[in-house]
Amino acid sequence: MKTLSKLFNNPLSLIVVLASVWYLTRDFIYFTYAILIFISIQVLLEKLALGKVSKVLFFSWSLLLPFGLLTLLLRDPIFLQWKFSIVHWLMGLILLISQIIKGPVLLKGLFSLAGPQLDSVPKQAWSNVTVFAGFFLLLVGFINLYFIYFASLDSWVNFKIYGVTVLNLFMTSIALLYLFKKAEKIESSQV
Repeated sequence: MKTLSKLFNNPLSLIVVLASVWYLTRDFIYFTYAILIFISIQVLLEKLALGKVSKVLFFSWSLLLPFGLLTLLLRDPIFLQWKFSIVHWLMGLILLISQIIKGPVLLKGLFSLAGPQLDSVPKQAWSNVTVFAGFFLLLVGFINLYFIYFASLDSWVNFKIYGVTVLNLFMTSIALLYLFKKAEKIESSQV
């Protein structure tokens, strides 16, 4: 069960399923069904395999259900398209507000999995990355609005599947490079 859960929680799996459904059908209704089914399976498998569902996945799924169902019932993609911006804005705001209240604990917990050397990174560097990631997520939400209102539906789907993947890889790479550079400075000053 854990292996199946890992397969479904791999972002590449979601990209393959969504791209396949879109390019085979070019139908937003089928695309919406695919997203709803895939994410619901992710939630179910994670609950069965781990006994709980990650907060980010549950949060996204909780917004996906009403927006996806509105999209299906009213046959209008705008609801699902807006859900994407809302999720990014809320995640960005959560990072920024948590930074103000608790400090950079959210991203530190996530990015620390990249290597033990990140444990030595100073708090200010973690704060910088948290603010960077928070504003980046807000920006992606606004870029999504551009694609909703000034591009075709096909362009929006391409942005959602490929553009956001590239943007997230870019943001994560920049953040990790910065953090590893800060970790190297700490390690070299201790030698």
